[in-house]
Amino acid sequence: MKKIISVCRGDGVGPEVVNEGVKILEIISDYTEFDFEFKEAPAGGEVWKKFGNNLPEQSFETIRNSDALLFGALGLPDLPLGVAESAIMKIRQGLDLYVNLRPIKLYDILREKCPLKDEFIGSGIDITFVRENTEGLYKNIGSIDEDSAQNLMLYTRKGCERIIKYAFEFAKKKGHSKVTSVDKANLLKPSQLWRKIFHEIGENYPKIQKEDIYVDAYCQWLIRAPYKFQTVVTGNMFGDIISDEGAFLIGSLGMASSGNINPRNVSMYEPIHGSAPDIAGKGIANPIGTILSVKLMLQESFNSLEIGNEVDKAVEEALKEGRTVDIKSEKLKTLSTEEMGDLIAEQLKNRLKK
Repeated sequence: MKKIISVCRGDGVGPEVVNEGVKILEIISDYTEFDFEFKEAPAGGEVWKKFGNNLPEQSFETIRNSDALLFGALGLPDLPLGVAESAIMKIRQGLDLYVNLRPIKLYDILREKCPLKDEFIGSGIDITFVRENTEGLYKNIGSIDEDSAQNLMLYTRKGCERIIKYAFEFAKKKGHSKVTSVDKANLLKPSQLWRKIFHEIGENYPKIQKEDIYVDAYCQWLIRAPYKFQTVVTGNMFGDIISDEGAFLIGSLGMASSGNINPRNVSMYEPIHGSAPDIAGKGIANPIGTILSVKLMLQESFNSLEIGNEVDKAVEEALKEGRTVDIKSEKLKTLSTEEMGDLIAEQLKNRLKK
């Protein structure tokens, strides 16, 4: 089963963590029916310095003609804001990647790394944020001058319907009993449209409980009772904020994965952390967010739930033996980025051999 995967290594720690994601895909190629071919698709700050363009047309063509994109992180401190990072928006908009899937799972072995008291963790944290990915403020319709700046928060019926339907179908597939919608309908007109459509579509899923929460209230409930949430659907900006907050609860931002998805198009998979140029080249970045993004790729783009689950189990087993510095344990060996990737790859190899 041959699949072409375009690879954008990006800036800062991006190349370091992407190397470990590729390593996992190579193990899967060696021990399963998958045959992955990798094609480079450079983008970001370093590319902009060389070519004056953060996403060359050749890179975008490579991405568009692949089966999936493995993406690192973009951004350099010596460039103006957005010069590197806007390449991500070009890919999301250009491929209409309207779903941003962000799972937040606290492994039992990392429970002590959660900043919350045990009583607030409860039965555990396993939330999937389904974030609208192409509309809202991040569509970046606006202007700026010396005295003022504005952005239009644009929600369309089409955009709301398709992401909310995706969230309900995702919850149904996962066996979740509740979908939580996060908005600001007490103040914002776009959120009022969102809430109306959420309940219209929710009527088609009578077995799934529906819940509305204002975004400011949700931010504190995510701290007070994260165990109460399963599938959470929300708009672009709210989703960016609450999923980053959630990532902090699972031990480290470096543990969090994401998929930028269009079910009918090539999709992009990336860790949610930034390029972290201050630690680039030191070999201390956590590659698990990237490796779990590979898990999402397998499950969402290649319909391989079983192999994706094997990647997840390999990560969990590796965490019992060693950790990167952001989640270090006095009882276990502290590993470099590459060593962490090697350990997970070895665990996965052993599992796939069985």
